[in-house]
Amino acid sequence: MGREMNKKYLCIDVGGTSIKYGIMDTDLNLSSKGSVATPYDGVEAYLNTLEGIYKQFDGQVCGIAMSVPGGIDSKNGICIFGGSLLFIDHLPLVQQMEKRCHVPVSIMNDAKSAALAEAAWGSLKDCKDAVVLVFGTGVGGALIKDGKVHMGKHFTAGEFSWIMMSPEFDQTGGAWGLRGGNKRLVSLAASAKGLSRENLTSYEVFNWAQEGDEAALWALDVFTKDIAFMILNLQSIYDPERFAIGGGISRQPLFLTYIQKNLNFYHSQCLFPMPKPEVVECKYHNDANLIGALGYFLNRELI
Repeated sequence: MGREMNKKYLCIDVGGTSIKYGIMDTDLNLSSKGSVATPYDGVEAYLNTLEGIYKQFDGQVCGIAMSVPGGIDSKNGICIFGGSLLFIDHLPLVQQMEKRCHVPVSIMNDAKSAALAEAAWGSLKDCKDAVVLVFGTGVGGALIKDGKVHMGKHFTAGEFSWIMMSPEFDQTGGAWGLRGGNKRLVSLAASAKGLSRENLTSYEVFNWAQEGDEAALWALDVFTKDIAFMILNLQSIYDPERFAIGGGISRQPLFLTYIQKNLNFYHSQCLFPMPKPEVVECKYHNDANLIGALGYFLNRELI
């Protein structure tokens, strides 16, 4: 990345609740961090919000590197579908942003951005083949193939939320995104403690678990059994060198501890010899999407 040395870029990470941003240089120094609420009242409001972020730094940056949800055609700069942002389906986002801001713009799926950061500079930088799993509202992720983020024919490689865990196509947990997201952990804990899940967060559940609360520990155990089960399946299918676990709850030590505990159990029950999955924590956590977005901007021709 020496050809871009000393230049600065606006990095934007669009999430379902907020849009995070910051200025980053090629040494990954991040400054001027901020966030705004994600608008849901149409494309124009969305573009106006993004342009408003840029205007704070107009003249200070050489380009805009964006991490966005959904199925993203990064090469052509199009949001094929917007995930939770339904109104941005088929939006030529790069074209629209370049027209408004007059600087080069790139876009990449959010989980793939996180994976790129980990593969290039983080916990997977020494791996040829690896898997990133990001736990939030659903289960995001990406595949690292020959050291690069694998996009797939329809740009959806690594959309682990869509994996069906039951033949019942309903809203009760047939898909891994419903069973592996934070909401299920909260529901399990609330049910075990006889509480309403309203206003309860996963952070409170982990606080209870850290204090030794039996109901919270039971919920965490049940929740991570599904994750361990799926990691073992992915190991069998893809045979990666390492799994990196990300998302807000990945910073909770008990989360990885319980995943490993249940992974050890399931692996011990395998009827056939198979490699034991290596599972580690992502290095960059909440900044991974911003870092990966810049990595893609600077090295688009190589990915």
